[in-house]
Amino acid sequence: MDIVKAKRLLLAFFAIFWIFAIGIYLIANEQFRYSAVTGSAPTPSYDIGEITDDLQIDQQIIAPSDCLSTLELFFGTYGRSNDGTLEVSLENADGALLLQAFMNVSDISNQSYVSISFAQRTDVVSGEVLTLRIKSTGCSTGNAVTVYAGDAFQEGTLKYQVNGETAVGTLCAKLNGYNYLTFYKTYWVVIAVLFIILAVYACHCWKGLQRGKLNLLTLAYSLFYKYGFLLKQLVSRDFKTKYKRSSLGMAWSFLNPLLTMCVQYVVFSSLFKSGTPNYPIYLLTGILFFNFLVEAVSMGMTSIVLNASLIKKVYVPKYIYPFSRTISSLINFLFALMPLGIVIALTRTAVRPAMLLLLFDILCFLLFVTGFTLLMSTAMTFFQDTQFLWGIVSMMWQYLTPIFYTESIIPKALLPLYRLNPMYQFITFARTCIIDGISPPPNSYFFCLASGVLFFLLGLIVFKRYQDKFVLYL
Repeated sequence: MDIVKAKRLLLAFFAIFWIFAIGIYLIANEQFRYSAVTGSAPTPSYDIGEITDDLQIDQQIIAPSDCLSTLELFFGTYGRSNDGTLEVSLENADGALLLQAFMNVSDISNQSYVSISFAQRTDVVSGEVLTLRIKSTGCSTGNAVTVYAGDAFQEGTLKYQVNGETAVGTLCAKLNGYNYLTFYKTYWVVIAVLFIILAVYACHCWKGLQRGKLNLLTLAYSLFYKYGFLLKQLVSRDFKTKYKRSSLGMAWSFLNPLLTMCVQYVVFSSLFKSGTPNYPIYLLTGILFFNFLVEAVSMGMTSIVLNASLIKKVYVPKYIYPFSRTISSLINFLFALMPLGIVIALTRTAVRPAMLLLLFDILCFLLFVTGFTLLMSTAMTFFQDTQFLWGIVSMMWQYLTPIFYTESIIPKALLPLYRLNPMYQFITFARTCIIDGISPPPNSYFFCLASGVLFFLLGLIVFKRYQDKFVLYL
């Protein structure tokens, strides 16, 4: 065993570790300090009447976060052009003015939310009761706007008042802001602890490598150096078999997700497009990630069975076969990212540094897919009906993942369970980086890394335990 090459592999791994650690901190620094919070409001049901100069509208509203950024109000113009000025203010319990904005009534759109930004950082106490006040100047009957209201959307919500008299319903007003996080203070502590754990494990693997004992380092060395040529041939064979007699060849890796997106966009856009920002990218991102999973698992689960003749005649580490299928699917996935780039350009989505965080997401997803493929290839060897069950499971999994719909249609009581879906975490991570242009919150990193590592280790352990029995079932 070439110790020099193994040492290079180990040093390369630690270099990549620190590149990722520093890169994530530089890009995601702001999201490690703040967590965005969006307030709630009742469904707009009716207008409260014209807000003329002789009226004062008051509504108590609960602060949803530690710091306020914007206030949103749902206005109506009665479908006409109005004149005058609207004064919107927000006070705390002590009467201190937190927000005061003067709005030109003629600029207000009919039946839509209007966002009012706070001039500076406004710290409050989360859960504090604030008073929203709306008055007008130069507005009379037939020349005034209105604010919509709805039934109380949560227990304890106070009704709005008109000139001090309690009315029916609650104004459609939302406060948005963010909570302060301290994760940026503990980030390097977490990284240092993780590095120490990896270093200790690497030393253990290094000693085992010198003794010829099988471990992750031995496996990586065999994959990249000892059996690297065979791995390339297997990947090449997969591509030749897949695109055999195809006129377009590898172009299908580009066209397939793009055509699928076009069909699903036409079908689902009228149902789910409303309220979903940049729906084409939202849809295509989900399609790409889920197609990678389905393709890798579908190809990898039969890798042991289809290579039975080689396994019986020549000694080669059996994990090479499912790994080669996963790498083939990964190459297809990387080619499929090209149409995503085209859609980003066509929709004029801003290209921000946060998109570089996709590398972390894809790496964790690759570990997850590889581990899951090892599990399924093991199951397929002993139970041939696994391939048919996978068709049903993958279809159910697809509908349980927000690919063409948003999680807003899921009941709130089920959301915690719904978000345990690993595919939800990987796809949401990617969408946040691309569509929002910001880093996901710290817990998203944890879920993606934990899902990838746990499934990868589980797949390796199960595959290693049962691989010696494969020949008895081939």
